[in-house]
Amino acid sequence: MRKFVILAAVLLCGNLVWASCAQMFKLDNGQTVVIQEVHSNPIVTVDTWIKTGSIDEDESNNGVAHFLEHLFFKGTQTHKSGEFDQILESKGAVTNAATSKDFTHYYITLPSKDFDLAVDLHADMLLNPAIPPQDMEKERKVVIEEINKDSNSPSNILMQNLDSMLYSKHPYKRRVIGRSDVIENITRDGILSFYNAHYSPSNMVTLVIGDVDTQHALEKIKQNFGANNRKTVKNIYPKDKQLTEQKKKTTYSDVESGYMLIGFKSTSIRDKESYVLDILATILGGGRSSILNQVLKEQKRLAYSISAGNSTYRDDGILYVKANFEPEKCKQVQDVIFEEIEKIRQNGITDEQLQLAKNIIERETYYSRESVSNISSEIGYTVALTDDMKFYDNYIENIKNVSKSDVQKAAQKYLGINHSAVSIVLPESAKNVPVGFIKKNDKKTELISKNSKTEKYELPNGAILLYTQNDVNDIIAIDISAKGGKLSESKGGVSSLTALAMTKGTKNYTALEFAQILEDSGIKIIPSSGSDVFSVSVLTTKGEIDKTLELLDEVINNAVFDQTEIDKIKSEQLNQIKHNKDIPIQRAIDEYRDLIFKNSPYSLSSKVLEKNIPSISRKDIVDYYNGIFVPQNVIISINGNTDKEKVLQKLNEIFDKREGQSFNYTINNGRIPKPNAPRITLQKMPSTETAWLFLGWQTDGVINQKDYAALEVADTLLGSGMSSRMFIDLREKQGLAYQLGSGFSPHVLRGSFMLYIGTNPETLEKAKQGLFGEIKRLKNEKITEEELSKAKEKLLGNYILAQETNLEKASLTGGYEALELGYDFGEKYIELINSVTPDDILKAANKYFNDNYILSVVTK
Repeated sequence: MRKFVILAAVLLCGNLVWASCAQMFKLDNGQTVVIQEVHSNPIVTVDTWIKTGSIDEDESNNGVAHFLEHLFFKGTQTHKSGEFDQILESKGAVTNAATSKDFTHYYITLPSKDFDLAVDLHADMLLNPAIPPQDMEKERKVVIEEINKDSNSPSNILMQNLDSMLYSKHPYKRRVIGRSDVIENITRDGILSFYNAHYSPSNMVTLVIGDVDTQHALEKIKQNFGANNRKTVKNIYPKDKQLTEQKKKTTYSDVESGYMLIGFKSTSIRDKESYVLDILATILGGGRSSILNQVLKEQKRLAYSISAGNSTYRDDGILYVKANFEPEKCKQVQDVIFEEIEKIRQNGITDEQLQLAKNIIERETYYSRESVSNISSEIGYTVALTDDMKFYDNYIENIKNVSKSDVQKAAQKYLGINHSAVSIVLPESAKNVPVGFIKKNDKKTELISKNSKTEKYELPNGAILLYTQNDVNDIIAIDISAKGGKLSESKGGVSSLTALAMTKGTKNYTALEFAQILEDSGIKIIPSSGSDVFSVSVLTTKGEIDKTLELLDEVINNAVFDQTEIDKIKSEQLNQIKHNKDIPIQRAIDEYRDLIFKNSPYSLSSKVLEKNIPSISRKDIVDYYNGIFVPQNVIISINGNTDKEKVLQKLNEIFDKREGQSFNYTINNGRIPKPNAPRITLQKMPSTETAWLFLGWQTDGVINQKDYAALEVADTLLGSGMSSRMFIDLREKQGLAYQLGSGFSPHVLRGSFMLYIGTNPETLEKAKQGLFGEIKRLKNEKITEEELSKAKEKLLGNYILAQETNLEKASLTGGYEALELGYDFGEKYIELINSVTPDDILKAANKYFNDNYILSVVTK
C-alpha cells in the first residue's frame, strides 16, 4: 500500500446537511483526490480535472487541448477505439468531457454498482491514450467541422470579439475550440508533446462524489493512477491591465436580432472581491427582479432578454452584461445599461437589493448541491483553479459578509464606460443603425393505493395527490400536472402564453413584487405547457412551505393577465422565433416538428406560433386558464419532507375553485392525422457551414406499451451516445458528422421517432443515405442478444440517473399518472424494457419505418 498524506478533511456541509462531508487527499504521485459520500441515490460521479486548457497553448497549437479531449476517447493499448464508451454506456453511464481556458475535465456518472469498472476505464483513458493515426485523421475532420459550425453563432462571435478586446497578451485571448488552420496541420507528435507536458497525475484533481465508501474509493484511485509523478510544465502568463477607455467591436452577420455582450475585466477566483462581484452581477442582471431586467425589459421594453454574470478564471475574471434586442434599439440599450451602472457607482445599492441578491445566490447554491454531478463540478472547478476547497467551503459565508459599501466600491473599481469592452452582432441590414374561497365538501381525503415509496390519495375535490416522503434533505418538490396541455387549446400557442403570463402579476402582487418574493425566499414556481399536460413545477424548502403554498394559490387562482404583460410576452416569443431562424439546427428541427404532426395540436413548430400569436387575445388566455385546472384532471406529486396532512388540506383548497368536465385523451385521437406520403422540406441558408438533416416517422403513443418499450430500446441502440450504431457507423467509421443521434418522443396519442445528423454540405447526400441505411439494417437484421442486453442496461442505467433530485422524482411519478400509465409505472417500466426481444424490435421497425417519412434539411 502506498503512503499518502491527508491534506485536509474539509467540512463542506455547514447548514446544508444531506450527506457526509468531502475529504481532500494528496497522493504520493502528486495527485489531488476529493471524495464525498452521498448515499441518497445509488449513483456516483468520477471526475478528473486536468489543470490545463487553452491557457497553456500558443499560436502554433491553439486548439490542441480541445483536440486532445476528442482523441482521449479513441482507445488505449488495452481498449480499442470506442470500447470505453460502449462499455460504460452499456451500464447506463453518462460520460463526457469539456475543455475550458484553465482546465480540461473528464467525467462519468453511473450507477454506483459499477464504480470499480468506471475508475479502471477512466484512469486507463487518461494515462494511456493510444491516439491512433487513422482515428486522429477522422477526428481532425470532426473537430474542424465543429469549429466551422460554431464560427457563425452570434454568441461565439460575441465572446471571441470580447476576449480579443480585453486580452492582448494573456493566452485568454485565444479561442478554446481552436482555429481550423492549426487543427488542419498539427501533428501527432505535437499533440503528444502537449499531453506529456500537462497530463500527469500531479497536475490532476480526481473527484469521487456519490454512493461509495471513502477508503475503498481512495485505494481504487491509488491503484489505478499509480506512482506516475512526472513533472508538469508550469507556465507564467503575461498580464493585461484593466481598460482605461472603452473598446467596441461590431460584427454584421446573417442574423435577424441584435446581440450585445459588455465585459469588464474583474478579478480571479482567488480574490475575495470575487464574492462582491457575484453579488453585484446578481443585482444588475441575476433574475427577473434585477435592475437591468426591470428597467430594460419590463419598463422601457428595450430588450427581449438581458442578464449579467461574473465569470472567474484562475488568473482573471470578467463581469459581463448580455442582451438581445431589436437592432434599431442598439444605442438605447447600451446607454441605459451604462446609466444604471453609473447609478450604482454614484449612489450604491439598497439594503433590500443586497439581501435579495444574497438570498438568490444562497438558495441557488443550496439547490445545486443536491446532485452528485453538480457537487463534483463545483468542487472540481474550485480545486483545479485554487488548489484547495476554501472557495467552495466558505462561499455562502463570504457572500453573507458582503456589505453595501463593498458593492459600491467594486462597481467604482471595475465597472464604468472607460473600463468596458462592448461586443455587438447585428444584421447586415442594420449597418446604418447607431451603434382564497373554500367550497364546503363533506368528502374526505381517501388513500387509494400505495407502493414501497408513494401513497396515492384522492382529495375531496377530486384531484389526485401522490405523496413520497423523503427525509434526505429539506428540499420539497411539487409537480402539478393538468391533463389536456396543448390538446385543450382553442388555437395553437394559447397554452404557452398562459404558462408565461401566469406569474406576471396576481390580484395581490404585481409582477415585480411576485418576482422579488420568489427570489427572496428561494422559491421556484414555473408553469409550462406540454403536448398532453399543462404543468407547474414547484421547488421550495421545509421552512418556506407555507409561503410557497400561498404563492401557488395566487398563480393557480388569481393570475390577472394584464394586457401590457401579455403584449410583452407575445413580443418576446415572436423575437425568439426570429432568433431561432438564425440557427441552422433550429430551423431544421422546427420544420420537422411542423411536418411530423402537421395541422394538429401536437405541432409544436414556430411556424404555427408565428402565425397564431398575434391573434391570440387576453380572452383566449383567460378561458384556457379557467378550464385547465379542473380538479378531476389534476395530479399533484410531492417529494420531500413536509407535514403531509397540512399540505393535503391546503392543496385541496387551492384546487377546489374550478368546475368542469373530466378530460378524455382518446376522443382527441382523430385530431392527430397520420402521414400518408413522405413529407420533405429543404431550406437554404447560405451562411451555414454545417448541413442539418432530420429524418423521422410518426408512431403510436405511450398507450401502446409494447411498441413503446421496443422503440425505447431501438432509440438507445441507434443513436444514444458514443457506443450507438449511428455514432460508430456514421461518425467513427465514415467521419460524416460531429453531431448526430436519434430521439423517441412519445406522447399519449402519437409519438415521433427521429434520426438527425449535422454534416458538411458536401457530404449531405451520403449522410442521408447513411441514416436510411441504419433504418434498413434495423428492419432487415435481427439484433443480437448481446447488443440487446447492452442497450437495455444502458437505457435502465440512464433511467436511474434521471431520478436523482426530488423534483425529477416528483415530475416522473406525477407525469406517469397524468399520462394514465399509473404512478407506479416506474417499476413496470423496468420489467417492460427487460421483456423486449429482438423480434419485438424487428416488428416495430417494420411497422413504423415505412415510406411515410418526414425529412427536414437545412443546408447552404
